[in-house]
Amino acid sequence: MCRILIITLSNLGDVVMTTPVFEALRVAYPYCVIDVVADKRSSEILGGAPYLGKIFHREKKGGVIKTIKLIAELRETYYDIIIDLRTNLIPVMLRSNKNIFKTKRVSTTQHSVEEHYEAILTLDGVTSPPPKCRLYVEDHAKQEAKQLMKSFAGKKLLAIGPGANWPGKIWPATRFEELVIDLETYFDGVIQLGSEGEGIVFSEEVNIPNLDLTGKTNLSSLKAVVKSCQLFIGNDSGLGHVAAALGKRSLTVFGVGDPERYRPWGHQSAVVIEPSKDLRRLKSSHVSNAAKQLIEVGL
Repeated sequence: MCRILIITLSNLGDVVMTTPVFEALRVAYPYCVIDVVADKRSSEILGGAPYLGKIFHREKKGGVIKTIKLIAELRETYYDIIIDLRTNLIPVMLRSNKNIFKTKRVSTTQHSVEEHYEAILTLDGVTSPPPKCRLYVEDHAKQEAKQLMKSFAGKKLLAIGPGANWPGKIWPATRFEELVIDLETYFDGVIQLGSEGEGIVFSEEVNIPNLDLTGKTNLSSLKAVVKSCQLFIGNDSGLGHVAAALGKRSLTVFGVGDPERYRPWGHQSAVVIEPSKDLRRLKSSHVSNAAKQLIEVGL
């Protein structure tokens, strides 16, 4: 059996932005199984993919002993192709017919998806431009999400991601509340997503039902929840990439980040950029106007 190994990245958004590589290889090599080396915390997002074989975990702080064990485990399989998107030189210690390494980024305007995809353009059957990012929702996750959202069944939902991995990327909670109030007539409810402690306690001025699921989903059920929503709005985090890869319209707020390189990939995704890079200066009206444009295109 043909077997390909992809060594992918660690953060959630980065993993999602490598999925065009998976999708292109699936088309070019339909009879191949694709194994993955990824961080344990983010690898669950790849669950449900029809091409997926084994997932091997490599942690950033795993140390030498765990790396040696991982290499020994990987050496049990002879791979037709190994693609290293992490550039950690593990492939040179493995058994394969062909090794491919991601080249160092030269262009400052190149999107991360394009950078990863360039690594496989020399392979037969791989064409340009990159396909969409794509994630799959498992059946068990749909059932988990159904239980979490049972009071919101059949409703038109807005999902928001009020958190991020760095304070400078977080739009103030008060602005998120103003945004929700301004969009109330378009939705039947709002769902908050993210890590524990990132949820917002809305005031009584918010008149639509609010379900705070921050810290209450794993990555599998997160995908199912996002898939059930009509629009996602959030800070520069992995959630916007997840929404885009599930085919949902998404709007990402950028301050200190680099939207040219890290915006969610795809025509259904939009961004709002604060020129000063200080998100405290970004008015809710700017974000709600951009959201309404997405809504008018059609949810």
